[in-house]
Amino acid sequence: MSTIHVESTSSSSMSHHEHTGYHCQVVGEGHGYCHPRKGDVRSPCPALNTLANHGYLPRDGKSISVFDLIRGLRQGYSLSIPLAFLLSFSAVLILGQFRSISLADLARHNLIEHDASLFHRDAKKGEEYAPRCPDNSLLKQIILQGGHYKHGFITLADVANIRVKREIVKPLDGVHAEIARGEMAIAIGVLGGRNSATEGLDLEVLRHWAKYERFPDNWKPDHVQGLYKSYKMTKVIRDRMDDMKSGKLKNVLDEDTGGASTRVEPSDSVNPK
Repeated sequence: MSTIHVESTSSSSMSHHEHTGYHCQVVGEGHGYCHPRKGDVRSPCPALNTLANHGYLPRDGKSISVFDLIRGLRQGYSLSIPLAFLLSFSAVLILGQFRSISLADLARHNLIEHDASLFHRDAKKGEEYAPRCPDNSLLKQIILQGGHYKHGFITLADVANIRVKREIVKPLDGVHAEIARGEMAIAIGVLGGRNSATEGLDLEVLRHWAKYERFPDNWKPDHVQGLYKSYKMTKVIRDRMDDMKSGKLKNVLDEDTGGASTRVEPSDSVNPK
């Protein structure tokens, strides 16, 4: 995969304006980045927020149909038709909103949103909605805990290590555990490029995407991310997590006191065939 140039994000240069549907007065009808404006709504999901910030979904985050979701996922992330259909129809079915949704609906706790997220804090006890903004301390933890198998990159094996640590503190039911694994497998698969199943994703690209909810400058998908590949990548994470929970495999984060400075060779099961 080619090197991705990442620049810092600033909204100070953008004039005051509001968004209506897909329209942005600053960047027009294209897919340039624009920070959410007053009245816009967002979710705890950086993937969908990024699509809205780039105009692949309505920039105000409102009145999104299932076909808007399918089109946005296909155009923005180059997901295959089966994968985009599965994710989009699953979302509206779980939310129980069949005509349209807003991104804010995705923050409803324990529907699609779940505890032990890598990017945002858990919903407070008794709260219906979870926090929508990424948490800087959690993002910093990911950067420190990743990179064990390839310097500067988060791999599927790293995700398994981190998820086991998160879920010790806050266990998840089977459905939400699978959602948590799948969302990271797809994020690495799309942002990391066609070889990401073995090579992982640049940690700085992950940090930039999750924190600012925008694509790195000049980034474009270099492949179609399909359902079967996403399943295989998710299975790698699940299998390694199961091995750690059963004691067959040691979680390197249990002994790591120096962040990503420790390097451990991954087992053969890390690389999906």
